[in-house]
Amino acid sequence: MLDQHCAEQQKGLEQVHEEKNLVKSEYDFVYLPIDFSTRANKGYAFVNFTTVEAANNASKEMHRRKWVIFNSKKVALVCSARVQGKTALVNRFKCSQFRCDTDEFLPVTFTPPRNGTTSLAPPDIVGKRIYYFPVKSTQ
Repeated sequence: MLDQHCAEQQKGLEQVHEEKNLVKSEYDFVYLPIDFSTRANKGYAFVNFTTVEAANNASKEMHRRKWVIFNSKKVALVCSARVQGKTALVNRFKCSQFRCDTDEFLPVTFTPPRNGTTSLAPPDIVGKRIYYFPVKSTQ
């Protein structure tokens, strides 16, 4: 969904390239918290866009829109987070430990930032996955 948004913004930039104040929509950090027992997301995410303008564009497009991608009736609400910026987000999550069996649930950074149109570099994982094996009761 983020890549699609950024790609659409890029197309808009190309169509009106003579304007000087237009900025690419790019993001460099994403974390979608997951309930590891159900493997469903918790309903919120942390995304760092590389500029204020890019964040504002995403907010305008996504705020109060339905999540049609997942065939859900939920509506997106976009707001500013307490922790701002890639460096601050990485510092916030780098010592976190996640009890899951796959890296796909961990926070990630992107270098270069993703913009929906360029080749996709593999993400860099933030935090550490720890193995968790629930103990079954024998009673």
